[in-house]
Formats: sequence, structure tokens, C-alpha cells
Amino acid sequence: MKEIYSNARILIVDDQTTNTNLLESFLKINGYANFISTNDSRDVARLVQEEVPDLILLDIMMPNLSGIDILHWLKEESYLNGSMRVMVLTADITKETLKQALKAGAHDMLRKPFDFTELQLRINNLLHTNWLLKMLNDQSEYLSIQVDKRTSELKQKNDELEQFIYFASHDTQEPLRMITGFLQLIEKKYGDQIDEKGKEYIHFAIDGANRMKTLIKDMLDFSRAGNLQLDDLEFIDLNEILEDVKMGLKRMIESSGAIIEIEDLPRVPGLSAPIRQIFQNLLVNAITYHSEGKAPQVKISSEKGNDGETVVIVSDNGIGIPEEHQKKVFDVFTRLHSKEKYAGSGVGLSISKKLIERMGGTISLSSSPGEGSKFYLHFPQK
Repeated sequence: MKEIYSNARILIVDDQTTNTNLLESFLKINGYANFISTNDSRDVARLVQEEVPDLILLDIMMPNLSGIDILHWLKEESYLNGSMRVMVLTADITKETLKQALKAGAHDMLRKPFDFTELQLRINNLLHTNWLLKMLNDQSEYLSIQVDKRTSELKQKNDELEQFIYFASHDTQEPLRMITGFLQLIEKKYGDQIDEKGKEYIHFAIDGANRMKTLIKDMLDFSRAGNLQLDDLEFIDLNEILEDVKMGLKRMIESSGAIIEIEDLPRVPGLSAPIRQIFQNLLVNAITYHSEGKAPQVKISSEKGNDGETVVIVSDNGIGIPEEHQKKVFDVFTRLHSKEKYAGSGVGLSISKKLIERMGGTISLSSSPGEGSKFYLHFPQK
């Protein structure tokens, strides 16, 4: 630690040559080797910029620029935001002077004539603080570099993964289409020669290929959900979005007898495509997971949240979700039921969560088995 103190850069600023000579002798005797001094306060700016001292021993009462003026300059130039320390040495140590110096950014103050033992202890304390701050800054800079490096690596990996999923999705679509197509041709051409068991096997194979296509598409959608940029957000009319969604789900709504009730909804900050995807996922789930013997009923309304954000509520009369599974349903590929009972790949809610979070919002739910579910979409105020 002594080596740290002795190598520290120290600047003495005092208009009296006697005082600067005295302080230089004191520093030499106590093993400080790296110091300079000036009797002209107008030189301080140049010396600070050239030397960047660890510690400044500063007089208050000086012609041209006072110690307070210099402290203000150091503060304005952000030198006092770093590890640089300043000790004021002055014969005027009234409460007003003390208040001015500390307010201007001084770290310590000592009355002239000073006790040399006390001066050495105070200098050591300030230099130790300077050293600790430098260590902290170095560690912070190192961590920042590591975080940037790791972030860059993760981005590259994510880009590679998304590219892989995209090509895997594209390249596997054709073989799946061939499988489905040829199985349908076999069923059509040789159907009278195939017994019921064989037809059932063909049906299972076609159904499996179709589910594989859906799963690949969902994987691609999930990988792309992380690429939204907040800077791209605009105000979106939810009423128009939901009309589009209803049109896209028209066959599903009609075949299930679903009743969709939509209140007049506000405009919210976001992007059209992701918001459309979110509501489509929620409506598909509400219709899919309905109670037997009951037509699906969905109500979409809105209210203002505690922080001024818009909360859109999607309520259904479906089978509900047990409390112990309510957090888990937002995890990717999470299924609470067998695919034989309810179709789907288990990524709809995870995609919705990822999409709304990338737009600065959140999604949550409340639900009870047999009583339906309510999903809350929180869109930020801005």
C-alpha cells in the first residue's frame, strides 16, 4: 500500500512560494516522489489536463482564481466524478468557507498552519480512496467489456440459431408436403384395397406430418419474437386488429359456435403484427380449451392500470388453469393436456409473453379450473 501512495500524482496549488516549498519538502520526506506545484492558479487547468493528478492540495485564498473557482471548474469538467481527490488547505476555516468548499466538491479540509502528522494521515486516506475508486472503475470497465463481449457472442449465437431454425423450417416443409401428399394419393387411389385399420394408420401419419409442420412454424415464430425494437413502436387501433383476427379465425369460430364479445378498445403503443399474433393465440386457446357441452365465450375489455398503462383483459369460460400451473403455461412447449385431447404445440402463450415484453408490456393471468381464465395484457403508457 505504501508503494501506491508514493507513486500517486499530487498537484500543489498555492500562491505563496513558502507554502509550496514547505509542502514539497514534506512530501519528499514522507516518500512521495511524483508531485508538481504552481503558484499561479491560472496554470491549474493546463496541469490537471496534462498530469491528471490523483490528489490536489489546494489553497482557497489566491489572486486571479480562488480555490472555490478551481473546485467549480473541476466539477464542471467532471474530474470530481472520478477518483481525483481534493484537499483544501486554508487559514480561513470559518463555517461559511467550509460550507462553500464542501459544496463546490472538496473532499477534505485542513487549517493552516497544519499538523504534519495529521496532514500525512489525511493525504493517505484520500489516496487510499483514490486507489479504491480506480480499482472499482477498472473492475467495472472489465465487467462492462466482458458483458459486451458476452452479449455479442449471445447475439451471434441467437442469429445462428434463428438462421438454422429458418432453414430447417423451410427445408423440412417440402419433405413433409411430399409425405402428406403421397399418403393422400395412396388413400385416394388404393382406398378400396385398404382396410379400415390401414386407413386409420394413414390418417395418423398425415396428422403427425401436419402437427410437425405446425411445430416447426411455431419454433420459427418463437425465435423471431425476440427481434422487436422499441424504437419501432407506434399507436395501434386494437379494434381494427381484432376485426382482422376474427376474420382470420372465422371458420374456427363458426365451427365451434364461439361467441366473441369485444368492447370498444383504445389505441396502444406497439406493432400491428405482434399484437395480432398475441390476440390470435389467446382467442385460439380460448376456443380450443373450452368445457365440454358449452359453447366457447370470450370477452375482451380494457381498463386503466395503476401506473396509467392500458390493461386489456381477455376472459373466457374455458376449462381454466390450476394455480400451480399458471406460471408454467408461459414456458415454451408447455402442455397441460395430451395432444389427443387438445391440439397445439404449447408455444402460443410463450410467444405471446415474449412479444408483449419486447414491446415494453407484460402478460399475466387469473384462473380457476372449470371457471375459465382471464389474461391481462399490460401495454405501457408510452
